[in-house]
Amino acid sequence: MGLGQKLEDARNRKGISIREATESTKIRSDYLSSFEAGDFNINLPEVYLRGFVRLYAHYLGLDHDAIVADLEVELGMSSQNQRKSLGSITSNEMSDTKDSSPSTKKNSLRSANRALIPKVVLAVAAVIILLVPVLFLVISNDSDSEVMFAEENNDLTVTEKTPEISEVIAQGILVNNELKLATIGPIERLIICDEGEIPKKYHEFSNLPIGWEKAIEFKNSFRCYSSSLENLRFAVDDGPEKKAEGTGAGNFSWTK
Repeated sequence: MGLGQKLEDARNRKGISIREATESTKIRSDYLSSFEAGDFNINLPEVYLRGFVRLYAHYLGLDHDAIVADLEVELGMSSQNQRKSLGSITSNEMSDTKDSSPSTKKNSLRSANRALIPKVVLAVAAVIILLVPVLFLVISNDSDSEVMFAEENNDLTVTEKTPEISEVIAQGILVNNELKLATIGPIERLIICDEGEIPKKYHEFSNLPIGWEKAIEFKNSFRCYSSSLENLRFAVDDGPEKKAEGTGAGNFSWTK
């Protein structure tokens, strides 16, 4: 029996709908539907994918360690199928090439060369057309620059001017922040994502007891997922200890 079928059968035995499972686990309904369909090729980091599958299995009363092991097998089979598909395409192309006669190859090369010349000319012309406005902007640009970026659903515009030496020093000192974590109750799963790092850096913890404490360095912003938000306390740098809002599984973020 496939992993998706195991999850679906366990949910049906409990008489739970996808919507009810979503409300209890805080996992999106489309993710749960994909899990039960055996489709794990979704746009999620693997650390989050494993965490969500483990949490869903625990909610359904299944052996979550065994379910995660089945997930590893599913992910491995998906990678092998992709490699086999690429290999078969390559071998078919090679056999077609071998079956071609020498005269056909020569004619194909001549036709390809004739067809390639206009494309090369057009590509060179396009590059020249694109470079002219870019060079104009570089030459006419002054010392001020505007940086636009989007962080998930929030658009933020930052106008950056030539900084003074004191500002550069201050910015260098404030790059790293410290996140202090503590538990007042057991937490099965805790994931911290350092969103200031490129690429993003993840810290994953499992089966945390009461009284567990940890200090983690991060840059400017982080996102936290906890299977029991009510049992988590956190503080940033020398700030006061705060309570994570909500109960049960969920996530929150902090930005400088």
